[in-house]
Amino acid sequence: MTNTTSRPAGWSGGTSRRLAGAVTDVAQRSLPPPWRDTPPPGWESGVWVRIQRRRRHHRLGLLGLALAAAVAGALLATPGLIGAPATVQIRAQLQSPLRADGSAHLPARWQVSYDGSELRVYRNALGAALRCPGATECSLTPGGGAVTFRADTPGEYRAVVFSRPAPTSGKTMQEDLAGARARGDPVEISPSIVVY
Repeated sequence: MTNTTSRPAGWSGGTSRRLAGAVTDVAQRSLPPPWRDTPPPGWESGVWVRIQRRRRHHRLGLLGLALAAAVAGALLATPGLIGAPATVQIRAQLQSPLRADGSAHLPARWQVSYDGSELRVYRNALGAALRCPGATECSLTPGGGAVTFRADTPGEYRAVVFSRPAPTSGKTMQEDLAGARARGDPVEISPSIVVY
């Protein structure tokens, strides 16, 4: 069969095909590479690496938390760290009349209340004249106690509050204070009273 359609002047069939092929070729080169429908080989190992990394981070976090709890438990279980009260305080009031020089007449009554573990009253900074708890005059309160001390012997009296019971009984106030400070225990010393 013969072609009876007319063509425009200057137009040839071969040229249009070559032009269309050139445009298609340029368009395909300028496009990004097409996405694959299937992942590349070995993609499973990359996924498992990410999963294991997340699991490792979770395990390390739990291990750090457990280690912190163990350290806190060890600190709390260490003897002496829990037994020491947060504060030591002493309140002392002389209940006897004073002389002009600030001393008291014999016998003098001294009211002492304290917050701490142990109270000791020293005479002339030597041996302890009274210990609370232990003496019958002592009354214990939560976290401390109170005592009314009767000074029958002439001398200078001081009350000392210890945050923990002293492990040894020193012969002097200085030995007891040195032992408490060596352990790192807070102590508080009252002002002195002189009785004669």
